[in-house]
Amino acid sequence: MASSDDEIRAYCKTQGLRIKRRNLLAATFSGAVLCWVSSYFFPPTLLRFLAGFALGFFYANGFEYCLHRFVLHAGRGVFFEQHMVHHTTLQAPEAPRYVNFSSNPWGVVALFLANGAPFLILQWIFHNTWTAGMFASFALYYAAFEEIHWRTHMGGWLPKWLRGAARHHMLHHAQDTGSFNVFLPLCDWLAGGLLNLWRRLQPAGVGRSS
Repeated sequence: MASSDDEIRAYCKTQGLRIKRRNLLAATFSGAVLCWVSSYFFPPTLLRFLAGFALGFFYANGFEYCLHRFVLHAGRGVFFEQHMVHHTTLQAPEAPRYVNFSSNPWGVVALFLANGAPFLILQWIFHNTWTAGMFASFALYYAAFEEIHWRTHMGGWLPKWLRGAARHHMLHHAQDTGSFNVFLPLCDWLAGGLLNLWRRLQPAGVGRSS
């Protein structure tokens, strides 16, 4: 049975690596196309590109948090059910098949189109020139997310400054901590700080209302 499990895990890991490569290619292609379209119609200066890059980084972190918390852990729906397979197979031989964000690269393309279309529309209306940088940053963030998430679960090498992030994510699986950012918990910290502030203010608010 042990050798059979090892064979299943090896096979699923090969599949998972193939899916990851396709997802990364889809993200690179999608980000490059969106960046080219944005730059073609509204060419950015270097400063505005960098400003958009920074904005895109924080947007991607917030999007990741909201998607993970309010869609993938919604308690119902097809996306929730698919994500729960990732949680329930964590120690199973089949686990590598369910580590990637999407099992199909077209899901990654759809993700980029869904996020990119509103910003292209706003760019067309307001003629801003920082959107290209935002698309580049979103693509880079996705690539980092996919690669770090895979290495966190599959035991791949990570630099020392990312090992704390890996532990942060694994606590999400082990203890249901409510931590939803995978490798950079900016929104986790922000949401936790706001929740603690709300809890401190709650008794005073109740007292005033009574």
